[in-house]
Amino acid sequence: MDSIEIRKAKIDDVNGIAETIKTGIKRKASPYLTTRRYTKAKLESLKSLLSSKSATTKFFVAVNTKKGKIVGSISYNFDPKGRMRHRVDYGLGVHPDYFGRGIGTKLLKFVLDDAKKSGFKRIEGEIAIKNKASWKMALKCGFKIEGIKKKAMLMDDGKYIDTYIVGKIL
Repeated sequence: MDSIEIRKAKIDDVNGIAETIKTGIKRKASPYLTTRRYTKAKLESLKSLLSSKSATTKFFVAVNTKKGKIVGSISYNFDPKGRMRHRVDYGLGVHPDYFGRGIGTKLLKFVLDDAKKSGFKRIEGEIAIKNKASWKMALKCGFKIEGIKKKAMLMDDGKYIDTYIVGKIL
């Protein structure tokens, strides 16, 4: 069994993170991403995020330590000021070769712990209803389905799909 380590993302991780996303898109294994292509602009944006000391995003990676390969990533965003400063929004992805191995759950539990330790009181996400694996994972980690957004995501075939809003009090 491979050994998986979760740690804070570094600028050197940018290509591994991008490869995970691009592989999911290419294999059509990740149809519910908010993007259909991973462009150079997206790569540059990720580089910028990882090289800055962003006051509004925390980014982590899952690394297969035996292969030295990034196999997943998760981030959460927050607004440090105002009435929403107590909550975070998360997004995660796992390399298709590593689906079903508990890596997404491990990443999500890591972020739940990190967000709580950082003083946040609530975490939420938006998941395509058709993405059964992701919302089942969220429920397993203690999230509740709080609502449905109708026609919230436009798919490649031109059809709209609904999404769940999931949330958890930390």
